[in-house]
Amino acid sequence: MRKQRAPSKATKQALIALLSAPQSLHGYEIMQVTGIKPGTLYPMLARLEDQGMLASRWQETSVEGRPPRHMYSLTEAGRVLAKSLLSEDRRSADQPWRAKPV
Repeated sequence: MRKQRAPSKATKQALIALLSAPQSLHGYEIMQVTGIKPGTLYPMLARLEDQGMLASRWQETSVEGRPPRHMYSLTEAGRVLAKSLLSEDRRSADQPWRAKPV
């Protein structure tokens, strides 16, 4: 049985960006919103798709010479995860920092 790890900061950023988007995003748009480098982003998107958190499709372009783009959107499972990560972030932001008692 495989132990599930907590999502990385980059994963949280990408999922929340997709949750906040009014429509599917392509990788470059996700990079612009999150600042995640392509060497981190594209393998992460592939893993999230393998885990059933994302769905992707090819979008043909209307600009001659531009290749088709992979468009990413959240699945229902991905939407649930992204919403829980967003609410975790909000809860932690609402909590004042407290030093541990000595």
